[in-house]
Amino acid sequence: MNLYGFLLKREIYQIIFVQDVFSRYEEFLAAVTKAFDPKVLFLTVIPVVAGLSTTLYSKLLLSVLLTEYANTIVKWILAEDRPFWWLNETKEFSSLNRPKIYQNELTCEPSPGNPSGHLMTSTTYLFVIFSVLEEYFAVYGRYARVSLRVVYYSTLFFISISRMYFGCHFLHQCIFGILLGIVMSKMCLSHRLEKYIAKQSGKRRVGFVVLICLLMLGLYWTQKLLGIDPQWAVKMAFKWCEDPFYLKPTTTLVFSAIRLTGSLLALAIVGPIQKAKPLNIKLSIPMVMAMMAFEWIALDFTPRNYGVVVYFLYSFLLYFLFTYAYLRWVPALAAGQDIRMSRSDRSKSKSN
Repeated sequence: MNLYGFLLKREIYQIIFVQDVFSRYEEFLAAVTKAFDPKVLFLTVIPVVAGLSTTLYSKLLLSVLLTEYANTIVKWILAEDRPFWWLNETKEFSSLNRPKIYQNELTCEPSPGNPSGHLMTSTTYLFVIFSVLEEYFAVYGRYARVSLRVVYYSTLFFISISRMYFGCHFLHQCIFGILLGIVMSKMCLSHRLEKYIAKQSGKRRVGFVVLICLLMLGLYWTQKLLGIDPQWAVKMAFKWCEDPFYLKPTTTLVFSAIRLTGSLLALAIVGPIQKAKPLNIKLSIPMVMAMMAFEWIALDFTPRNYGVVVYFLYSFLLYFLFTYAYLRWVPALAAGQDIRMSRSDRSKSKSN
């Protein structure tokens, strides 16, 4: 018995313990894991921020995109199992003492397990949001700051419990996701990094995106050259998921890379926005809500019967266009409406 296998075996019993203790709270844990799914955050909560503040949206977008890219790259490098298939593949258990963990549609994700994408992305996203809230509530002193941090770490705790409850991650994968998320948050919120990226020309920023894509392709083909199937996690998920219909292509690493590249390319073209005019909330929020609804409809009509190339190209263009729209069109229309209103108000005052 090797040490790594022994540790994972202990963590399987931790998952069984969590499933036993929190079984009565399954609906709550399902809501938590769905709400903090990186894709859901990207399609719902983060766009709402675009309707409140263009500067904050740009900062949040940069942080989340770089964090998700880092998560995808580290997952590919570490290539760790998820609990629901490791338990059935490992020789740490025999056929006589092999336990069974509970799984449902939230369990079967066809990507490597370490680090947890839910925890890593949520840590960064919440770090940005709570940093802004801490500045806003600074006038209320230490009590407000402590309260916000308690909420922050409590949220991460419940996300971790939900990921373990559904057998998606081992405990160490959750912890590693949080730690990497904090590191990425600190790095992405650095004013030096944001200023450096903003100062670069659009062509150079696009060049950075191309370099990241080449790195991803290099990892993919390096694994192939080493005799490793880059899609091994998809096959393991199909093999050990109780219902293949639980599996979704949007949770694979390849699709994640396509989605991130489309959005990051839009950010590279527009550039990080460090200063922007205040938005007319009465106009920007309905605009963002309408765009979000249209984006969900467009995703539902993703062509799935015309091959992988068409599927990925459509997804890439969709994420590129909507990210560009949130960065460019929303502030242009909302702030422009403010200017028009102010001019009309001035003309009225002169006539009076």
